[in-house]
Amino acid sequence: GGFFTEELEVAKLIYAEAAFRLHIPEKKVWKCVEATMKVIAWALTEGKDFDFVFKNFGILVCRGRRVVMRFFEELLRDVDKSGVLADAFLQV
Repeated sequence: GGFFTEELEVAKLIYAEAAFRLHIPEKKVWKCVEATMKVIAWALTEGKDFDFVFKNFGILVCRGRRVVMRFFEELLRDVDKSGVLADAFLQV
């Protein structure tokens, strides 16, 4: 049990879902995410600036060691049907 175990179970489901939807082996999904995380960790450690684009989702903006997720407006409005949360995010 515990918090970490529950997160790990959720992560497994997410990887399985991604593999299913992308029609690629789950192991390949794990490897791609692992490689991406290594590059991001290196860039953050070195204080490099970079933008990581998540198609139809948003952009992970990294400047020095500061990291901010900028969500695309269309996604926010689609997820938040009330518009309250989307408006709050978009005003920042």
